[in-house]
Amino acid sequence: MGAITRFRQISPYFLAVVATLFIVFMVVQDSSCTSIRNDRPSAETMAAAIVNGEVITVADFEARVKETIENQRQQNPNQEIDDEIIRQQIFDEMINEVLRRQEAEKLGIVVTPQQIIDMLVTNPPPQFQFGKDSLNNYDPRMQWTLVTQPESVKELLERNGLSLERWKGILLQTEDYLRMQLLQQALASTLGSVAGTPSLAAAKQDYIRENSTADIEYLALSANRVSDADVKVSESDIAGYYEKNKQFYVQRPARSIKYLVFPQIPSRDDTVNAQKKSMRLAQALGQAATAAARDSVFAAEMSSLRGTESDFTPVNELDPNIATALSTLSAREVFGPLNIPGGIAYYRLDERREGLNPVARASHILISLDGMSKDSAKAQAQSVMARVKKGEDFAELARTFSKDPGSAQQGGDLNYFGKGRMVAAFDSAVFNSSVGSIVGPIETQFGYHIIKVTDRTSVEYKYSTINLKTSISSATKRAVAAAAQQALDAINNGETIESVGARYKNKFYAVVQQSPLFRRETPILQTHELTAWAFENEVGAAIRRDVKYYGTVIAQVSDVRESGIMPLQDVRERIVRVLTERAKLAKLESQAKQLAAAAAASGLSAARGGDSTIPYQTQAGIRNNGMITGHGGEYMVTAKAFTLPVGQVSGLIKGERAWFVIKVLNRTDADLTAFTKDTPAQLQSASTRLRGNAFGTWFQKLRENAEIVDKRFSSRS
Repeated sequence: MGAITRFRQISPYFLAVVATLFIVFMVVQDSSCTSIRNDRPSAETMAAAIVNGEVITVADFEARVKETIENQRQQNPNQEIDDEIIRQQIFDEMINEVLRRQEAEKLGIVVTPQQIIDMLVTNPPPQFQFGKDSLNNYDPRMQWTLVTQPESVKELLERNGLSLERWKGILLQTEDYLRMQLLQQALASTLGSVAGTPSLAAAKQDYIRENSTADIEYLALSANRVSDADVKVSESDIAGYYEKNKQFYVQRPARSIKYLVFPQIPSRDDTVNAQKKSMRLAQALGQAATAAARDSVFAAEMSSLRGTESDFTPVNELDPNIATALSTLSAREVFGPLNIPGGIAYYRLDERREGLNPVARASHILISLDGMSKDSAKAQAQSVMARVKKGEDFAELARTFSKDPGSAQQGGDLNYFGKGRMVAAFDSAVFNSSVGSIVGPIETQFGYHIIKVTDRTSVEYKYSTINLKTSISSATKRAVAAAAQQALDAINNGETIESVGARYKNKFYAVVQQSPLFRRETPILQTHELTAWAFENEVGAAIRRDVKYYGTVIAQVSDVRESGIMPLQDVRERIVRVLTERAKLAKLESQAKQLAAAAAASGLSAARGGDSTIPYQTQAGIRNNGMITGHGGEYMVTAKAFTLPVGQVSGLIKGERAWFVIKVLNRTDADLTAFTKDTPAQLQSASTRLRGNAFGTWFQKLRENAEIVDKRFSSRS
């Protein structure tokens, strides 16, 4: 008892101490938790991308994506939306916006709020044109109020289906859009003023090139006459060419990956499982002594095997195999098994009806009125009809004479169509004629039709299906996931991806493939996530991902290229191609010289000496742009056509991929008087062309050279 009394005496103090310690602990703990929570990045601070050091936050990115998807759904509720495509489009847009704004700041270009207001008032988008007077004319004063004082016109907004809050949101979104639009216009104008000022000499040269033409005849001895196997390019030749020209092989950062794909497909066990279910159902149906008993078996299995019921369906809309099967059944009779793509099916005819929705199938030959009189078209139609009656093949005549491009190549077949779907005269002819009959000519606004009725029916079937498809099971999905993880672990532990792939090839159909080199903007395996990951990791790094259209993928970075000169291994094939073409031309040089000498002596056509494999052609109206029929990029040839005297045969011209001999038959030189007379207009035209190309070329280079880090996928392991 003494101990209890003593405890009672000290317990108030003890409890007070405990309470104090507890409060202190909780304050410290809460402070610690708060600190942890504050240190954890939020959507408002996390980066979706970093552009030259500037962050695009996840919150801003996701808000834009959500808004875009919602707008698309409102515009077209039934359209399937590809989330990944939209996300990438928004990502690219936001990066471009940051780059434009950054460059505008460097150039001192500023878009003021007043500029945006003026644009919304003086030239508003159609959805902003609510400000109209009593005569429904556009009223700038009302528009000004809508933009600057929307609270005062709340009722007007509501009459147009917009709340004040929604309208303010639209104004903010539009302000951002217009700011970017005005910035781009200002940048384009600034760049154009620098890049869009051609010299008088350059403008004159452009004018001459665009307005001078020549008619020529030519012989071409193509390098294709020599087989690749007949020439040899040595490794020293390749290395020497590379050393002389490597400054032209500039590369941007690139990556390549090896990837092991575990396709998400049914396993052998899944296939056997479907077959077992089919055998069990077939056995149960076979043991049923009567049609009614088979119906009962089918009905009992509908739920466990996830059967489906189909409403009345016209026979023409059914798969022909299913239609044939149903046509043999009485009501509540069961048919099966029927092999179908990807599985086995059983059908029960629930009900059959006729007469409600007649359909017909017909072929026709259309003689249209285009390009001929009505009487001529009718006469041709009667002539074709006579040939049909004599027994000529209807389909072949349709392919020859019918002017209906949609059906002519199908022998005139229009497939099935419902009553009332065709124009009245055509519809009447088909549905009032017996199957197999040929009628016509029938006149419609399209011309004259010869019609062959191939089928007519109004049969519809209501039926149930048990479809035992060979689908991938949950067990198989788990097995694939486990195998993929084991494969990733093995690769991370030093095994090659090829050896790992070989281990899983037979059971999981796993295949190892090598990607080409790709850049940051390329969605490798149709996903930007793998691209971003590849650029954030070094050779040998591996990752596991489920990739749409592919399956479970183990990707490993196999090669890294940074900015600089491409290594020889990357351009070797291109160099071999160039040197091979040159070697083939060298092999033909002796023959080409003989050809040129013969052409000078007896003319181009005779110079071939009867060898029709040497092309001889004439071409009218060529320009000095390297383009000749059958040959592109042959600038030496087209340049010669504008310096060689008319009527004179050229010497031998070595082109890029052929030897040429040409003769200028006629030439029309540009009228320089017209250029001199209107020089300002010509300079303006040249300036417009330069301005049109300047911004696009500049911005492409700007983006290529920008430091852009895609952080969207960094949080995933």
